[in-house]
Amino acid sequence: MDFKSATSGSQRFVYSDLGEGPLIVLLHGFPDLPSGWADTQSVLVAAGYRTVVPYLRGYHHETIVPGRRYGGAEIGQDAVNLLDAIGAEQAVLVGHDWGAGITYRAAALAPERISAVCTVAIPHPALLKPSPELLWKARHFLTLSLPSRRWLAARNDFAYLDVLIRRWAPRWSGPARDACLADVKRAFAEPAVLEGALSYYHDAERRQSAEVLSQPALVVGGTTDLIDAETFRRSPEGFSGPCDVLIADGAGHWPHREAAGVFHERLLSFLAGLTQR
Repeated sequence: MDFKSATSGSQRFVYSDLGEGPLIVLLHGFPDLPSGWADTQSVLVAAGYRTVVPYLRGYHHETIVPGRRYGGAEIGQDAVNLLDAIGAEQAVLVGHDWGAGITYRAAALAPERISAVCTVAIPHPALLKPSPELLWKARHFLTLSLPSRRWLAARNDFAYLDVLIRRWAPRWSGPARDACLADVKRAFAEPAVLEGALSYYHDAERRQSAEVLSQPALVVGGTTDLIDAETFRRSPEGFSGPCDVLIADGAGHWPHREAAGVFHERLLSFLAGLTQR
């Protein structure tokens, strides 16, 4: 992927920008990078869309703003600032993992700027109710917020990241999965980038935003991820407008990559339907 940069206020963005047409912004998650959206970007460009795929703030050294937190309000504002930086009035946001969290926050913060949303692997925050089972499955939130988080993540050549991917996507294997891990390890070898990526966990609020969103939505989950499929099926409860749900059978935390064919089919159908709503 080729990258360019743009700045809004004190925030610098590094992003890939390909295609022409309605704007789709693709936001990656953890542990991942913009390259995780490469196949989706190609599909969207071929279908007549402009695609912008940024590094999340902190995942590239040029995007780090000293002293700026990674709490919900700040990361939601990142998406709005990105639109300002590239001179876009509106966009559809497609987000995976932390990218999904950013999407939910941005959609609530600036509904006039976010025309529709597609979230992958994270259901609407209002549906995430604390339970012993969920707390155990999401124990990485504690591990990655500890003072020792950088050492824990980086020791033994970032073995913890491999553990997380195997836990979150137990059926995902092959070159794409291996390349994802290798790319992330190279990026996180820069201490400032590793700290930026882990700061999302350190600064995360215990209380999630429960605001009902008005944008058309497509929510995507898998059947072998940390969060059960039934929670994803309840996603329309978090939206006042139309909400489609895709459950990718057998997929884990990366359903957009583990079940790329069905994901791309549903995403293109969702996007095409926006002009009819």
